[in-house]
Amino acid sequence: MKKAKMRVLFINNIPSPYRVEFLNELGKQCQLTAAFGRRTAKDRDNRWKTENPQNFEAIFLKGINFGTDGSINFGIGNLINKNFDCIILGGYSSPLYMQAIEYMRLNKIPFLLNADGGFAKADPFYLKKLKTYLISSADGYLATGEKTAEYLRYYGAANDRIYLYPFSSVKNTDVFLTTEKERLEAKKRLKIKEEKIALSVGQFIPRKGFDLLLEASCDLTPEQGIYIVGGKATPEYTEFVLDKKLKNVHFIDFMPKNQLKDYYLAADFFVFPTREDIWGLVLNEAMAFGLPVLASDKALSSYELVKDGENGYLMNPCDIRQMSGLLKKLFEDDMLREKMGKRSYEIIQGYTIETMAEKHVQILKQWYSSNVCKR
Repeated sequence: MKKAKMRVLFINNIPSPYRVEFLNELGKQCQLTAAFGRRTAKDRDNRWKTENPQNFEAIFLKGINFGTDGSINFGIGNLINKNFDCIILGGYSSPLYMQAIEYMRLNKIPFLLNADGGFAKADPFYLKKLKTYLISSADGYLATGEKTAEYLRYYGAANDRIYLYPFSSVKNTDVFLTTEKERLEAKKRLKIKEEKIALSVGQFIPRKGFDLLLEASCDLTPEQGIYIVGGKATPEYTEFVLDKKLKNVHFIDFMPKNQLKDYYLAADFFVFPTREDIWGLVLNEAMAFGLPVLASDKALSSYELVKDGENGYLMNPCDIRQMSGLLKKLFEDDMLREKMGKRSYEIIQGYTIETMAEKHVQILKQWYSSNVCKR
């Protein structure tokens, strides 16, 4: 007799593309239902598309949307009560998540809380109290690494209930080591004139630190290019480039993943200058092309994916002198970039959507069969 698949409910704010790809992979190994508070977030580009659910049932909850991706949703309790073997909550800080946490807490329904990342901070008393209440309500935790586990412990999570998993937005088929021939061909297709280029990807907002990258790029040679892809550059960025006469700095509009591929292929290394990111999936995507990375120490992905001096460097993005020196070092040392690129390729093979889904299944089985899931 064929054993029935585990029935899993995963509650999320929005169906972001990488999350849907992961849910499709996870749905191959369990009977998966994914509930979403709303269809998209306000800060997403209109060209941002969501993949269709293939291996799971998608439910869009009725409710009232507000803020960037927040919502108050009706009927969440009715869904939770449908006798799932495991319930995973995609976070704790939005009204949807708070509704679900309180309902499951009051009704003694065990659940796992997923945390993409977080840095423990000296919060005001009331805020720490609220976070501790919400986070400590869970019966188990899915964490993207030791830094995330540290964050969860700070807010009341029991250490023996924290399960680590590899967080990613790239599939096995996305991972390969770019050859020099492919790199040169991509530069030619994109009509790139510089001999070597560093790539950065993200929105033109202060948090992403592109102003810091521009400052650090002032002493580069004309053969060393900086390409920033992610939308329309705002006046402060374009004016800085004009004032400093940085002809080797280029702003590229938003483009979907399949078009962005050529820029990853053309790049000699990747720069991630963020002032703050909970994770930073662009680092996963850059390493999937076998790129060395110069990464901010203000993002969780940097701590999990960057082995300082092996596949790139960790940096303080606000230390312009440090960033400038590391930019020059990576631009000028061909052998170092080749060595670091191979190491990025090796590391990222353990951080794919497939390995992420496999680890989730292992955790769910372990958690379900243990006494941890019983209040």
